Amino acid sequence: MKLALSMWSMHRTVRKEGWTALDFLEHCRREGIDRVELLNVFWRDIGAELPQVVEFARTSGIRVVSYAVANDFVHGDPAEREAALRQITDAIPVALTLGTRTIRVFSGNLAEGFTFDSALGFIIEGLREASAAAAAQGMTLCLENHGKLAGTGEQVRHILERVGSPALKSTFDTGNFLLVDEDPLRALDVLLPQVGHVHVKDFAEDPEGRYVSLAGAKFEGVEAGKGLVRLDTIVERLIASGYGGEFVLEYEGTGDEAEGIRASNAYFQTLIPN
Repeated sequence: MKLALSMWSMHRTVRKEGWTALDFLEHCRREGIDRVELLNVFWRDIGAELPQVVEFARTSGIRVVSYAVANDFVHGDPAEREAALRQITDAIPVALTLGTRTIRVFSGNLAEGFTFDSALGFIIEGLREASAAAAAQGMTLCLENHGKLAGTGEQVRHILERVGSPALKSTFDTGNFLLVDEDPLRALDVLLPQVGHVHVKDFAEDPEGRYVSLAGAKFEGVEAGKGLVRLDTIVERLIASGYGGEFVLEYEGTGDEAEGIRASNAYFQTLIPN
């Protein structure tokens, strides 16, 4: 079992150096990383880049295990909600071209002028339609725990149950639960049967941390195994449950990204049964 790498793990380098998806894959080839997650936010000219990425991945032995979009359904304007839906439906043929049937999606966050219930209604409506489109193509959408509306295990489970589609599962982001003041192991109790994709992420408490929880605790991203997340227990429980999806590193530390990724990969290998 190998740890895949999300392109988001290199987002500071990508932005500073002006990397394309092809540059990221070249970095992965040099580092010996052969499983990746790509994101729609990093395309510059998808029409030109996609064929190049597919060919480079094929010849380099790199497999795209998941594709991620940054949709937001919490808008009062129906046209903006339709645009959020199109982000997902447009991603389906892209993901298929890349060779993956897993698409990471978001819900959207609680915006000014919305109540929890009104925002949730838009999310469920959008994800229900997106899931139907995904199911028709044999795809699986995986909702990441992120923000105030789909941040806790119970919130994610509620959305999945309301949508009611086998084509919608959970992207279990191991670190993000801390940002809504939830123990990730408690969230795993809630979501274990519905996990279809995993983001491996670790946070440590830090008074200067960039990430602030709902209760005001401050966190900073760190190498896997160096923070508060019991990744050992989470991985053990997922494997024992028969989880067959991918483990994708989403490193968010402040240090050298390549070094943080190498250290996280080395730690992850200690968690895999011999």
